[in-house]
Amino acid sequence: MDNKQNKEMNIASLTPILKSKTAFLIDGLDRINTKNKPYHVEVWDFSSSHVVGVRYSLTVRFSATNPAYVNGIQDALYKIYHHSKKTETLPLSVTQMDAMKYALQGIADCLEGTNWSCLENYRTWAYFIRKLKNKKLGVATVGHAISALNKLTAIGELKSYVDAQAMTKCASDTVGQQNVAIPHRLYQCMMNHALAVVEKYHPYRHDISKAMGDLFEIKKRVEAGEKICTEGRGTGRVLSMEPYAIRNRIKIAVRKKNHGVPDFKVDFHADDLADILTSCLVIVQGFSGVRIGEAVSFNKDSIDRVTINGKKVTVLQGETTKGTNGKPKKVTWQSHFIAETALELAHDMMASTRDFYLEGVDKKEEQGEVLEKINHMRRQLESAFLVVKATRQSGDNYIFDPQKALKRFIKKLGYKVTLKDVEEFNMLNPTREGDLKVGGTYDGLSSHDFRRTFAVFFVRYGFGTPSGIKFQFKHENINMSGYYANNAEFAQMNDLLMDEDILDDLKEAGIDLGIDIFDEIYNQSEHLSGAKGEKIMQDRMKKLQAGESIIMTREEIEENLRRGNFHIMQLPSGAYCTNDSCDRVCGTLSFRAEIKECEHKVVTDKSARMIAKQRDRLITKFTDLNTGDPLKSSILNGLKQKIQVEELTLKAHEIPYTPFNDDIRARNRHG
Repeated sequence: MDNKQNKEMNIASLTPILKSKTAFLIDGLDRINTKNKPYHVEVWDFSSSHVVGVRYSLTVRFSATNPAYVNGIQDALYKIYHHSKKTETLPLSVTQMDAMKYALQGIADCLEGTNWSCLENYRTWAYFIRKLKNKKLGVATVGHAISALNKLTAIGELKSYVDAQAMTKCASDTVGQQNVAIPHRLYQCMMNHALAVVEKYHPYRHDISKAMGDLFEIKKRVEAGEKICTEGRGTGRVLSMEPYAIRNRIKIAVRKKNHGVPDFKVDFHADDLADILTSCLVIVQGFSGVRIGEAVSFNKDSIDRVTINGKKVTVLQGETTKGTNGKPKKVTWQSHFIAETALELAHDMMASTRDFYLEGVDKKEEQGEVLEKINHMRRQLESAFLVVKATRQSGDNYIFDPQKALKRFIKKLGYKVTLKDVEEFNMLNPTREGDLKVGGTYDGLSSHDFRRTFAVFFVRYGFGTPSGIKFQFKHENINMSGYYANNAEFAQMNDLLMDEDILDDLKEAGIDLGIDIFDEIYNQSEHLSGAKGEKIMQDRMKKLQAGESIIMTREEIEENLRRGNFHIMQLPSGAYCTNDSCDRVCGTLSFRAEIKECEHKVVTDKSARMIAKQRDRLITKFTDLNTGDPLKSSILNGLKQKIQVEELTLKAHEIPYTPFNDDIRARNRHG
């Protein structure tokens, strides 16, 4: 008997012992001469070999895999995993293994089996391609299938690499859809709602925790057979331990508890708790641009403040797995003080739920659960964002998934989409044109949308300037003042690691904005005003006289933007500034006209119409303030001056108006 046979016999003799969730980690088990391998189990546990982000699981589950294919898929995954350990810098991550599992499942469905080598037969390959095309899968899904087949070739299951081009042609023609940038009016409505919820429930955060803790305690006592209610009808009867009777006694006992939290229902569904937690998450993502996996790594201790340019700036410190092969690393994001309030509410109101979970983890540890897995659970339970349905949570992942709660969140707004919202949505999201309808709302909201909206808002609506879009909190308007300047400083600080991806997103959103605006300036607007606008009009005339085209394609505009030849910034007034180093925001003050017009200012027909509406609002404001109060005379003078200056713009764009000549009233001393 040679050494190889002896080794196989030794492995075979260990089979009963090795049958476990971690057996797949041992190399060589595929050589056991039996169909029932030690790693043919429902769950593969990576906790002893991998570290993952707080949001992610340490297991790959096969409970939903087709039973007819599961062993063949596990055999392939086993070989792929050990091949990656030998040939790559790092073995495949848990997320990659899970994705590979789904890809192999899709291949097996088309192939109607897991005999991968039959793909080398021309007829079988042609049949496989037809089946794949009929599935109408997206480009990304087909890409995963190609990757999985390449892995099968690498481990010797296939003799040669498949025709990737033929498979790519099977993908659906549907253009890949990017995450949504939400129209600004809808976004402002969403953020204001979330801020109102945080403001309302922050003072009650400990009361909410106590109310939920009472619920867990009552449940425990009732299920133990304790008689909670000692007065009233039926209290003398023998206690029934039927499930429905237990539920009724818990419900009655909870109802008698006065928790004092307004508009908050205490029950095991925990929908109200989920709604508050969702609002907290919306605030954290909306005022930082973090991904969902990064947001759930935060708790109330994640907040810090650093001094930038003499100002205190709020920062969030958490973890990311982006670009790290699934391994978490510490990262810092700039945010706003409101995030601290939201995280404090989320973390404190979940305190009793956290304790409930910790009791369960302690029991799992006593029962011999793998220590690394226990440590991961405890790390998850440090998060502010935990699964709210504590008594119905049966798995090992305790991190809140906001998908269903976000649908309720958007529904509760009662927001009806306008034509302007639709136009803005289509402009911001060309791959999703038509998804938003007038009179409806955006019901596909996901956590990922906040990141893209965050980037778009910074560059498109001056979200990072003192005059940017504002949100209401505690009777004050709040914004993200000075974000750009602070980010520039952050990038130079050695002790802070900023999220470089969000800066890239900001840059791309800026280019998208620039293309739209310069297209409006050069190709759509009949009139241009402002010092820079008048110069562009003069250049237009010269080109026309020389017989040259005055149209600039969007491709040409993009090229100029990327080369740094074009710069643009949208001003609060609706006008534009083409100065790349602008340190002022023209027209920020509502009651003062610019003393000297900026030489970089451009006003288009579209922005002139916005200025016309703003002028109407200024006239209304003037009328309301014009009561004869001498203390308001300087404000009224400024308002009148600005109204009359804006009339010059309306005249330049041939917009009809009635000249404003109202006098400032003086109070009658004898009146």
